Amino acid sequence: MTVPEDYKVVIVDDDFMIVRLHSQYISAQPGFRVVGTATNAADTLSRVQETAPDLMILDVYLPDTSGIEVLNALRSQKRACDVILITAAKELDVVEEAFRLGVVDYLVKPFPIERLGISLRKYAQFRTQLSSTAEIDQDLVDELRTLRNISHVSPVSPVSAVSATKRPLPESGIDFRTLERIKACLLGSQTPCSAEDVAAMAGLSRSTARVYLDHLVEQGMAREELLYGNVGRPRRLFRLA
Repeated sequence: MTVPEDYKVVIVDDDFMIVRLHSQYISAQPGFRVVGTATNAADTLSRVQETAPDLMILDVYLPDTSGIEVLNALRSQKRACDVILITAAKELDVVEEAFRLGVVDYLVKPFPIERLGISLRKYAQFRTQLSSTAEIDQDLVDELRTLRNISHVSPVSPVSAVSATKRPLPESGIDFRTLERIKACLLGSQTPCSAEDVAAMAGLSRSTARVYLDHLVEQGMAREELLYGNVGRPRRLFRLA
């Protein structure tokens, strides 16, 4: 994917090692430029005023106040800054409030750094599509909504959310979090993926990726396509349904 411009990013986390890691990773991604970092809420708002970032990578737990309060302040000031929330918090009320305030993604620690890359690529796709559009129709709105809701999660009631994350999966050995990681890889790819592609993105073995991809196909959550070459067996490719 070609990114037409550098999107300015501010990184906020109370752990300076995490700030350094994310800064190095994001700076290596085409089309993104880290313009500031902060380890507390007060410095965060100063960095936003100084740099006018397009995107903020924001941790929920800060020493002086919560990241949710920072997000509230950004919205009340009508700052044109998108937010990816990164946190160890798993409380449903925090998740609901984050999406209610318009975060573009919500990542729960620990997560593979490549998952942040998926969020960045989807964000760039959204911004590129939005800026290159002259006319709006329903198909375009639906596409933008899909790109905007990177993690494909909407606020839900505590009862339904708990039942969704704790329900038993049909096949023994299928782990819910690994399944969600596989789905995120498929969602973040612009083209159908092979088991090898998904394994590399998710940090899994090819055989493990294959098991989860087959499960997604069986459950109707993914589709399988066959790519025929000149010789040999066709390649099996997968995309989300």
